[in-house]
Amino acid sequence: MFLIYLDSSGSPNFKDKENYVLASVIINESYWEYIDNNIQEIKRKRFPNLLDSEIEIHVKYMTSKKGIYEKMTWEQIYTVLEDIFNFITDYNTNLTLIAVLIDKSIMEKDQDIETWAYTLLYERINRYIEKENNRRILDWNTQYGITIIDTAGSKKSDQKLFTKLFPMLKKGTFFSDLEYLIEEPLFTDSKWRNLSQIADCVAYCIRKKFRTSKNITFHDKHWDRFFNKIKKKLDRGRDGQYMGCGLKIFPEDERT
Repeated sequence: MFLIYLDSSGSPNFKDKENYVLASVIINESYWEYIDNNIQEIKRKRFPNLLDSEIEIHVKYMTSKKGIYEKMTWEQIYTVLEDIFNFITDYNTNLTLIAVLIDKSIMEKDQDIETWAYTLLYERINRYIEKENNRRILDWNTQYGITIIDTAGSKKSDQKLFTKLFPMLKKGTFFSDLEYLIEEPLFTDSKWRNLSQIADCVAYCIRKKFRTSKNITFHDKHWDRFFNKIKKKLDRGRDGQYMGCGLKIFPEDERT
């Protein structure tokens, strides 16, 4: 079984001009304990006086210095993030990243940002699981995946998203039957899920890498460096490239 943790960065509406990113962290269940334990270890190292449940690696809180990050220096905050991104990209960390970036500046305003993001992401996740099944056909029985989505903050918002996703998962999309994605998505608070917190870091990192602002800041230099780390964990196509496979930018800019 593949566990697929999803989180987003940015807002799925046109009022916010920043790009919208939906990212997934995909692991086989057999690696869950190793990854979760290592994230806990990073937390214990950087916050020795707090319980794991009191520490959420949530980039929005970190960059706005809220909660446990309020009195930390930028150096301390980016040291925590450095630990996280180093672990994500470590050779022994067996996970795969797939993400979709919605470029609102060239997207038709009558299109649903969230629906497109999930459609494109689910298609690529399904293709990844299919590749893994084909690659290991003699090693294991057919594997499937279940998605774990960070809650939007209210039952009403989660239900609205569920209403969009349920028909997709049951009937597939125009290009994919999504036959390897089973059950309804599980909604959870990322506070209690270390791998959801990894997905948050990845989504934010990609959004900052492909930022709309042209002004380079002290913070942006960190996120450019973090992206250069994680790109080696993005899923690759047959041509060995991650663009279009591990990272899909939609719509494609016909001006370039």
